[in-house]
Amino acid sequence: MNSFQTPSESMEQPANWEFTQTLFLRISDDLFGIWHKEGYWQPLNPAWEKVLGWTEEELRSHTSWELIHPDDRDNAIAYFTSTEPVECEHRIRHQDGSYRWLAWKLIPGDDGRLYGVGQDITETKHIEAKLKERIEFEQLITSLSHQFIQLSSDGIEDAIKHTLEKIGKFCQCDRTYMALFSEDAATASIIQEWTVPGVSSIQPQWQDFPTDTYPWGMAKLRNLEAIQISHRSDLPAEANSLKQALELTGAKSIAIVPIAQGNHLIGYLGCSAVNAEKNWSDDILSLLQIIGGIFANALSRQQAEFQLRESERRFRAVFNQTFQLSSLLTLEGDVIADNQTAMDVCQLDSSQVIGYPFWQLKCWTISAETQQQLKTAIAEAATGKTIRYEADILAPDQSVITIDFSLKPLRKENGEIELLIAEGRDISDRKQIEAKLQAAMGDLEQRVEERTHELQQTNAQLQAEILQHQQTEAELRNSEQQFRRVFDEAPIGMTLADLNDRYIRVNRAFYSMLGYSQSEVMALSFKDITYPDELALEIPYMQQLIRGEIDSFQLEKRYIKKNKDLVWVNLTLIALRDKQGDVLYTLAMIEDITERKQAMEALRQSEARYRAIVEDQTELICRFKADGTFTFVNDAYCRYFNQPRSELIGYRFKPQIPDIDQEFVNQQFKTLSVEQPIVTYEHRVILPDNEIRWQQWTERVMFDNEGNVVEFQGVGRDITSLKKAEAEIIKALEKERELSELRSSFVSLVSHEFRTPLTAILSSSELLERYSKKLTDEKKKAHYQRIQIAVSRMTQLLDDVLTIGKAEAGKLTFKPAEMDLIGFCREIVDTLEMSISQQHSINFISHGDCGDAQMDDKLLQHILNNLISNAIKYSPQGSEVKVELTCEGESAIFHIQDQGIGIPPEDIKKLFSSFQRAGNVGTIQGTGLGLAIVKKCVDLHGGLITVESEVGKGTTFTVMLPLQSMAE
Repeated sequence: MNSFQTPSESMEQPANWEFTQTLFLRISDDLFGIWHKEGYWQPLNPAWEKVLGWTEEELRSHTSWELIHPDDRDNAIAYFTSTEPVECEHRIRHQDGSYRWLAWKLIPGDDGRLYGVGQDITETKHIEAKLKERIEFEQLITSLSHQFIQLSSDGIEDAIKHTLEKIGKFCQCDRTYMALFSEDAATASIIQEWTVPGVSSIQPQWQDFPTDTYPWGMAKLRNLEAIQISHRSDLPAEANSLKQALELTGAKSIAIVPIAQGNHLIGYLGCSAVNAEKNWSDDILSLLQIIGGIFANALSRQQAEFQLRESERRFRAVFNQTFQLSSLLTLEGDVIADNQTAMDVCQLDSSQVIGYPFWQLKCWTISAETQQQLKTAIAEAATGKTIRYEADILAPDQSVITIDFSLKPLRKENGEIELLIAEGRDISDRKQIEAKLQAAMGDLEQRVEERTHELQQTNAQLQAEILQHQQTEAELRNSEQQFRRVFDEAPIGMTLADLNDRYIRVNRAFYSMLGYSQSEVMALSFKDITYPDELALEIPYMQQLIRGEIDSFQLEKRYIKKNKDLVWVNLTLIALRDKQGDVLYTLAMIEDITERKQAMEALRQSEARYRAIVEDQTELICRFKADGTFTFVNDAYCRYFNQPRSELIGYRFKPQIPDIDQEFVNQQFKTLSVEQPIVTYEHRVILPDNEIRWQQWTERVMFDNEGNVVEFQGVGRDITSLKKAEAEIIKALEKERELSELRSSFVSLVSHEFRTPLTAILSSSELLERYSKKLTDEKKKAHYQRIQIAVSRMTQLLDDVLTIGKAEAGKLTFKPAEMDLIGFCREIVDTLEMSISQQHSINFISHGDCGDAQMDDKLLQHILNNLISNAIKYSPQGSEVKVELTCEGESAIFHIQDQGIGIPPEDIKKLFSSFQRAGNVGTIQGTGLGLAIVKKCVDLHGGLITVESEVGKGTTFTVMLPLQSMAE
C-alpha cells in the first residue's frame, strides 16, 4: 500500500513542502511567473530560459513590458493590471531578437502581486498563418476562375488587368504583366501591366521587341517551363541579355510562366520584384501557372467568338445582297430570317416578319387558297422534297405580282433536315411576255385557218378573198413583227428550236449570256452547250414533251459558255403544237441564276464555318426549346454523354441527375427572366456507365419581342477534377486537425502521466536520502514501494506508447509460432494474481483441444494483460474476474468478464481509439492506450474483438483468433 503524509505532517515539515514546490516548478515545461506591481519579475522557473533564451537574472533586470512586442504592449499592460483573472496572448522578445507567442492565465493575488502560468504557442500561430495563407490562395483561384467563366469576350481585357492587380497584391511583388507573341513568335508585346505606386511602367517601351534577343528565356518558354530568378546574379552566362533587360527595367527578381493553348505558346505571364529581392514560393508559381491557363482559355474563347461574329457578318452580307426574295424558315413554317430584298419588296421590317408563320405575312394573304397551298408546300418540303411553283402575291400597293417560288430543305452534315429556304423571283414581266406570245401564236393559227377556208370559196369571190388575203398578210406581218420584237427584246434568254435540236431563232439575251455571236449559237444544238452530266436529266423531259405527256417543263441546269465557264440557268421549255397536237417547235425561256447559286454556296460555306467553330469547342454546347426538345448539340456534348447526334436533335434528352441536385437545377431555371437571362450553377450527373461527374453550366434564355421564351442555350464543362481538388484540400485540413488533436492528447497524457510518478520518485528518494536515520523501517518500506510502483507505472506507460507508435507506423511485427495456449494463459493469470494479492480473484477455465495453437506470444500477452488488468482495475475489491478460453474448430475464443463499473453506450464506439477513455472512470488512473493496443494486436492476428457492457453491472470482452495464424 502507498504511504502519504497527512496535512499535519506536512505542516510539521515546511522544508519538505518548499523542496517539493521547487522540484515541481523545475520539471514543468510551462512558464510560471510572479510579477511585482511595477512589472518586475519575481523568481522564475527554468522553463523561461528554455523558451526565451534569457537567464533568470537577465529577465529580472527588466520590466516585463520592455520585452513585449510594441504592437501587443498596450493590451498586455491592460491584462497584467486587471483585478480579475484573465487569459491572454502576446509576443515577447527572445534572446536572439526574434519573438515568441505566449498564452497566459493570470490571477491577481491579495498580496498585490500577479501570478501567471504561460505556454509557448509559437508553432501553433505559425501553422494558423500558413493555413490562412493557403485558404486565401484557394479562394483567389476559385474567384478568378468563376469570374472568367461568366465573362463575355468584351470584358476579358478589363478582367485580365484586374487579375494582374490581384496577383501582384497576393504575391507581394511590385509589377505584374502579360505579353503576347506575334503569329510567327518573332516579336512580343506587353499588352497589360500593373505596378505598385512609385514603380514605373515598362509597357510603352516593350512593344514588338524581337524575341531572338533572349534565346535562354525563349528556350525555357517554348518547352513550357517556368522561369524563377530570386537574384540577378543567379542567371547563367548565356542569359546575359535577359540580365541586362532586368537591370534596364529595375527588376531584382522575376517569376515568368508560359501562356499556351494546348502545346502552342502564345505569350507569358510575369511578376517582378523591384524594390527588394524576393524568393518565389511554390504557391506563387502554381498561382501564375493556373492564371496563365485561365488567360489562355479566355483568349481562345475571345478569338472563337470573334470568328463566329465575322462568319455571321459575311453570311448576312451575302444573304442580304441577292436580287431574289429569300427567307429562312423552321420546319413548321415560322420565319427566322428574311433578306433585305424581300423586306424592301414587301415594305416590311424585321419586327413584322421574324417569328411569324410565313403564310400569315401580308403578301401571302391574297386568298385563302394561296395560303393553304403554301402550308401544304411547307409540309412537303419538311419531308425532304423540293417544291417549285408560280404564285400570285400582293405588292405593297395592293397590286398582284407573279413570282417563281421554290422551297428547298437545308440539311445538316448527317443528312437530317434542319431548316427550309424559301426563294422567289418576280416573273410578272416574263408572264406578260408569255401571254403575248401565246396570243400571237393563237392569232396566227386563226388567221391561217381563216385563209384556208376562204380559198375554198367560190371563184366568184376571188377578188374579195384576194383583197382579204392581202389584209390578212398585213395583219400577219404586224403580228410577226410584234412577236419578233417581244422575242428579241426579252430580258431573259429565249430560243425557238425544231425537233432536230437545231435553233431556228435565238435572242440577244441568250447568246450574250453564253458569250457567243448569234451565228455561232445558230450552228450549235442545245446538247453542244449543255453540261454533259445534266443531259441525262433534260432528255427524258424532252421525250415526254414530244409524246404529248406534258406541255412544258422547268429545271435548273448548267450551260457551257464559249470561254468554257459554266453558267447556271433556270430553263422553262414550252411545246408549240399544231391542231393535231404534234410538236412543231419548242420555245425555251432561259433565266441566268448564277448569282443566286453563288449566294447559296456562300451561305452553305458560311454555315459550315460556323458549325466548325462550334464543333471544335471543348465545352458542351446545346440549344433546346422550352419543352426540352434539342435543336442543336456539338460533338463535345455527344461524346460526353455517349449519344449520337441523330438521337438528340429533335428529341428530348434529359441526363440523369441525382434527386437532391435536380431540385436545385429546377430552381436555377426558375430564376431566368428577361431581366436576368443568364445563370451559372453546378450539379452532379450520372453518366451512362453509372459514373458520377460534376458539371458547371451557364444557361442563357432567349425571348421574342413579346417576352415569350424562344429557346435556351447551355454551355457546360466538366469540373470533377476541381471538385476532387477541393475535397482533397478539405480532407487534408481535417487530417491536420485530427493530427493536431492527437499530438495535443499525447503531450497532455505524457505531461500528466509522467509528472505524477516522477514527483513520487523524487520526493520519496529525497526523503530517504535526507531522513533515512529518522524514518522507521515501515516508513522506509512504504517509500521504497512508492518508488517501485511509480517506476512500474512509467515503464508500462513507455511500453504502451512504444507499442502504439509501432502499430500506427506499421512496424509492429507479427511472428506466430507454436505454443501451449492453455499453459500460456494460465501463466499470465498466475502472474497477475501475484500482483493483486487478495484484492480480487481470477477464475480461469478452458474448453476444447487447444494443443496445436500457433500465435504471436508477445501480441497475445498484450491482449490478455490489458483486458484482464482493465477488468481488475475497474472492478470493486473482492469481486471475481472470469477468464474463459474455448477452442472450437479453427478458432480460439477468449471471454474476459468482470463485475465492474461498466461502459456507457455512447463511449463504446470510440473505445478502441488511442487516448480514449470512458466518461465514468472518475479518478481511476489510465492512459487510454490499452484497448487501442489490444485492437491492433487482434487485427494483426486476423481476429475479431467485441464488447458487451452494462453500467454498474460489468463488462465482457470477447476475442476470437485463428488457432493457426500465418505470417504475411
